[in-house]
Amino acid sequence: MNQEIQRDPAWLSKENQRLQALVDLGNLLADPVLDLEHKLQHCTRELARLAAAESASIMLVEGPELVVRAATNQRIVGLATPLSDRTISTQVVRTGQPVHLTDVGNSDFAQVRREGDRSSYRTQSLISLPLLEDGQPVGVLNLSDKAGAAAFDQDDLTLAQSIASQLSRLINFSALHSRLGEAYQDLSRAQRAKDDLMYMIFHDMKAPVTGVKEVLKLLGPGHDLSPEERTQYLALAESDLELLWRRITNLLDLNRMDADQLPQNPTPLNLAALVRESLARLAAVARVRQVDLELKVEAEAEVVADEDLVERILVNLVFNALKFSSPEEGGGGLVSLRVSAGGGQARVEVLDTGPGVDPQLGEEVFERYTQGRATRGSSGLGLYFCRRAARLLGGEVAFVNLEQGGCCFSLALPLCQEACRL
Repeated sequence: MNQEIQRDPAWLSKENQRLQALVDLGNLLADPVLDLEHKLQHCTRELARLAAAESASIMLVEGPELVVRAATNQRIVGLATPLSDRTISTQVVRTGQPVHLTDVGNSDFAQVRREGDRSSYRTQSLISLPLLEDGQPVGVLNLSDKAGAAAFDQDDLTLAQSIASQLSRLINFSALHSRLGEAYQDLSRAQRAKDDLMYMIFHDMKAPVTGVKEVLKLLGPGHDLSPEERTQYLALAESDLELLWRRITNLLDLNRMDADQLPQNPTPLNLAALVRESLARLAAVARVRQVDLELKVEAEAEVVADEDLVERILVNLVFNALKFSSPEEGGGGLVSLRVSAGGGQARVEVLDTGPGVDPQLGEEVFERYTQGRATRGSSGLGLYFCRRAARLLGGEVAFVNLEQGGCCFSLALPLCQEACRL
């Protein structure tokens, strides 16, 4: 550029305006108050003015598509072009190289179709630049048709490349800031969930402990109780201790299951005999709940499994049935169990006379911290433990609501001859 042009006041004034506009644009990009959408929209308008372009747009890669996120023509914002399509913008993304065309009509892209348009490109001159993140294209900056001139020149390309570089940094920073914000929100939600869980666990542990303390006071000196009353209070204490033991062991073993560190001792078991033992263990709980227990053994089924784990599954299922079948909870006061065998499986069914599982829950009832019905003092871990434990044993726990009311939870385990083949 010669000395006469450099001293031309009009040229100097125009160049000063361009430099000032670049400074203003840099300040805009650094503004911490504006969100990315508003920054991009302002950039397109300002860049179109700086480069004297009739239109400008910014497209970002979103999954398998290139989406217009800002444009001087608001009607095209949101339009998407599959990256597999052959367009100028998609080529820029694929190659990472800029495209500067002075005459689109005489270029290789003359007949390329545009998204939402049946005609070929209607622009005369075009600049399309990649927006890069760590050398990889994340978007495209487009300028179309030089206002007052036949085509964009080299100075226009240089200016656009400078802006594209700043835009790339803006997009990279905004994306990083967004990811950090999402991570912080996830961490905050996790911390709140942890706090809620600890509150729930300690609250649930406190309830049976408080019950045992009250019973011990009643059984202490100074209370003239009849043998029947003493038996009743002891049953209450046994019920509360059973509940406490069940919650503590479930919680501890779930952690070991999650870490694949739960030890097992598979041994041959008579499932019907184990059911009888579990019911005897819960007889006091049944009396406190005012629920009758019935057992029907159709087969003395033999399984090979960890006895402690199977017993705890059974105790969990029966304990839940007793709770929901209790007249105090609106239940019918009866829990029936059936032991059977068939199809290579031993099965224990626990039928209660409670309200049944909320149909909207379905299989979600087996998820961690889910409750079949809103119940005071329930941690939502029992059924999750049962299914996890059953699957560790090669079996399954399932449920079905009964037509006459109530629910049937079942434990299925491989019969001894089937388990020995595993």
